[in-house]
Amino acid sequence: MGATSRQATTTKTMKELGYTCDKGVWTSSPEAVAHLASVSDKMHALLVARADELYGCTEGSPEEAEYIKLVEAIETYEAERWPEGRIPGGKG
Repeated sequence: MGATSRQATTTKTMKELGYTCDKGVWTSSPEAVAHLASVSDKMHALLVARADELYGCTEGSPEEAEYIKLVEAIETYEAERWPEGRIPGGKG
């Protein structure tokens, strides 16, 4: 796939997700943001579930290395997604 074809595919996808482009600047609609948040929250839930499965694994094992990487990814995501430390409108 050439660069022009990739760019056309990317542009099509962005528009399908609800983004608009004006003079090279992409802007998201509230619907696009909500959609991406929903998808990323589902991925977050899967990462948390896997980390829960690995919790308490043997020190020095490959599972521990995976667990550490998952926790780092989860914490990074949560800091960006919920910078105040909670879900807006949530219970805490």
